[in-house]
Amino acid sequence: MISESLLQLFVRTLGSHKYVKRGAITRFERDDANVHADVARVLDQVGGWRYGDFKFTQPSQLETDRAAWNKLVDDFEAGRSIMWNHAFWNRAWLPLATSSAEVHAYDPIGCFGGTPHQIVSFDTKGGDSWHMFPSISAWISVLTEGFEVEGKDALSIAYAWARSNKTCVDVKLPMSLDEQRSPQRFEAGIGAWTVLRHPDGRTWAVRERRDGFDLRIGEGEDAVVRKRSAPNPTSEVRRLIREQKAEGFVPPPAP
Repeated sequence: MISESLLQLFVRTLGSHKYVKRGAITRFERDDANVHADVARVLDQVGGWRYGDFKFTQPSQLETDRAAWNKLVDDFEAGRSIMWNHAFWNRAWLPLATSSAEVHAYDPIGCFGGTPHQIVSFDTKGGDSWHMFPSISAWISVLTEGFEVEGKDALSIAYAWARSNKTCVDVKLPMSLDEQRSPQRFEAGIGAWTVLRHPDGRTWAVRERRDGFDLRIGEGEDAVVRKRSAPNPTSEVRRLIREQKAEGFVPPPAP
């Protein structure tokens, strides 16, 4: 949850920037269950504001803009389009801000082994990576740093600050067209499952993520998957595997 002080600092900083033009004030419907509270709070404050052609999404346009991106990625994944840059988009995301070359989106599910509710940005004009910010608060902090500096390079300054402060992680877009069309492109940064089975028939599996790990108990449609956060995922996954092996779980035989 964004603190009110951080949000208002961002709004003041953005509003006082020489090259930012304020838009008309609009509001989300408060009963809109499809919009996360922090997304609504941010866009209620700055939706429609512009910095050059970089524009924060108006609340009234959010679903329209999202539907347009969903249509582009539908066509690309189905082979009706060869516009590789449409591979960047995920249907679960919400576009927070866009320009002719850049998109910043809210990710509720935590793609690339990241945290649910993170922010993802990408360059549609020649970029080869997604850029991930761990939370909407982190993204707001990064933009505030950028817009505190007068001039026309606020976004470049924001990215430079994020990288120097380790607030941004880059994930490469796959090279081949088939990989770009595959849903697995959003699993970059997630390790492979380590599967263990017990002689009594139970199955247990774990895989590392950027911010933690996933546990899978059981197989097929009956499997239960739980996400866990951890400051050191590699060490935690190794510990869990050791514990399961001590309980009699072993790797399945090679096919």
